[in-house]
Amino acid sequence: MSLLGTISKLFKHKQAYPKEPSAFFSGGSVTELIDAINTTASNAIGLTSLETLTIKMAEISKADYVLIARMTDESKFRTLCISNKSDLFKKTTIEFNIEFLTIPSKNYTTLNVDSKSILEQLHLPNTNGKAVSAVLISDTDNTPLGVVLGIGKDKNSLTISNVLRFFSYNASTEIKHLLSKEKLETKNKKLLRAEEELKLKNQLLDNLNKNMSKAKQVVDESSRLKSAFLANLSHEIRTPMNVIMGFTELLSAENMSADQRRNYIDIIQQNGTRLLHIMDSLIDISRFQAKNIGKEQQAFSVDQMMEQLNNNFQSEIDLSGKPLSLILERNKTNESDIVILDKEATYKVMNHLLDNAVKFTASGTISFGYELKEKQILFYVQDTGIGVPDGKEKEIFDLFRQGDLRLSRQFGGTGLGLAIAKRYVNAMNGQIWCKNNSPQAQGATFKFSLPLLSTNEKVKKISTKKHPRQIIESATAIINDGSF
Repeated sequence: MSLLGTISKLFKHKQAYPKEPSAFFSGGSVTELIDAINTTASNAIGLTSLETLTIKMAEISKADYVLIARMTDESKFRTLCISNKSDLFKKTTIEFNIEFLTIPSKNYTTLNVDSKSILEQLHLPNTNGKAVSAVLISDTDNTPLGVVLGIGKDKNSLTISNVLRFFSYNASTEIKHLLSKEKLETKNKKLLRAEEELKLKNQLLDNLNKNMSKAKQVVDESSRLKSAFLANLSHEIRTPMNVIMGFTELLSAENMSADQRRNYIDIIQQNGTRLLHIMDSLIDISRFQAKNIGKEQQAFSVDQMMEQLNNNFQSEIDLSGKPLSLILERNKTNESDIVILDKEATYKVMNHLLDNAVKFTASGTISFGYELKEKQILFYVQDTGIGVPDGKEKEIFDLFRQGDLRLSRQFGGTGLGLAIAKRYVNAMNGQIWCKNNSPQAQGATFKFSLPLLSTNEKVKKISTKKHPRQIIESATAIINDGSF
């Protein structure tokens, strides 16, 4: 039976009107009425509760259009659902204003509105000459939440208005549910963002903790190395100083032969030289703060520099009494040995490498030399000493690093020589490295390469028949002239 037939059956005459609400709901026919209301809008399958409610109000009220709209933050209304008698206007959202002709004072109050103004904003088809019925939906504190509109002929306004009022509570519940859902979604998004931020912060903290742990390890290692270095430095300084003081005191003896006196003086000089080397290393370390280290370019003869090194270290080997052979492998090419580099820095790098080789080679041979290549010069020092511990080929070039940090180690040294050599090479834009020789050959080979400036091409054009001093003067003149 239709909804209209059910209502007619309930109220056939005045005597059938219930005098109390409870009497109305105690009647058997009211069940049919409720079922008829609930089964209205049979085409509402797959729709939301709000959409179903809109269709139901349109069918019951016979209105041309029924709209449910919510209030926005800008005090406007935005449609949630629009339905005519048979269909739902999906994906249609309209924003409009309502001018209240009377101010509502109660929840679900029927509004007296300007129909013409609302219809002009909605732009719905076939609404000319139609009236608008409106029911305001408010929260418990009378805060407007939305509005339900019914559009139809003026003669049907009362029917439409009553149907809207009848279902306004349902509309209010649906709008509140929708608002709560949106608030919940907003909170969920904020929580998700907060969770992502927390994850990111936790990740940053983990990385920070790892970095701090690594930094602490580096600091601890640096502190350990510096402590070991200071202890070694004290040992390296006190040993020659004690020798100097002791033998100086022995020199005061009156019954000393000339040979003994000469021998004591040689020992004092050797240890004095050793002290000077230590002081030079410390001064070199402090000088690396200056920007001109390794940049003082000048032309010089590599052969002459290598010859000077050979003489110096041959004398040191002779004084030490080690069974060592020092071999200078001379340049066999016909190319000029004049290069333009920082002579002092290059000399010091070779000096440190040879000093290192002599110190750690008890017997055998030490060979050194250089090779001129297209755009660089390669220096090398090869010994038959103890070699480099496996895995420490790069580490030994760090400050205060040695294969053995114990004071009781067989070989002395401060651990500065190779570190200084590396810094000089880096300052000259070169590279330095080392590797152990084959097991049969023993020992290690240290090499470093330095880039040659384009000026060297002009230096090569200078006649090699000139005296080396003339060649150096000519090359230096080219640098000073700035013609390259």
